[in-house]
Formats: sequence, structure tokens, C-alpha cells
Amino acid sequence: MGIPKIKNATQFRESLYDTLKRVAEGEAHIITQKENDSVVLISQTEFNRLTEERETLRAIAVGAAELERGDAVSHADALKKLKVLKSKWK
Repeated sequence: MGIPKIKNATQFRESLYDTLKRVAEGEAHIITQKENDSVVLISQTEFNRLTEERETLRAIAVGAAELERGDAVSHADALKKLKVLKSKWK
């Protein structure tokens, strides 16, 4: 992804199509505004990658917390429980 390009809202408006093309190609852009927070433009592919990464890290954090609390279930026990549930679904 590299270092994001920074533009103010006027520059963005003047180069809208070129900016969107570059974002679609993988460049990130930060659009600054005087009265509001800046906006980050990233491609759909990058958004999906970041979302998947966040969900993976969240699942790891939840699992680590469960381990610390002693709430974790071994892989073998989880498989046994799934097999019992599967037999009930038939």
C-alpha cells in the first residue's frame, strides 16, 4: 500500500477520477478537510484484507482471553461436541 498521498478536499475534487483510478490500483489517499476529520480512501481489496485481518486478530484475542480464564476447550473435546450436535441435526 505504501505511504498515503495527502490531498485537501479541493485538490481531491479537481483530480477525482485520477485519484479514484489510483486508489483502485492500490494507492491510499488521505483527504483533509478544514472542518471535519480527514477521510482515508482505500481500494475494496485493501478494505477486505484489513477487515479479514481485524477479524482474525479479534478471534485470536478472544481465544487468548478464554485460555487465561480457563474457559478454553481442547480441539479433541470440541470435535466430540460437534459430532454430538451433528448427530442431533440429522
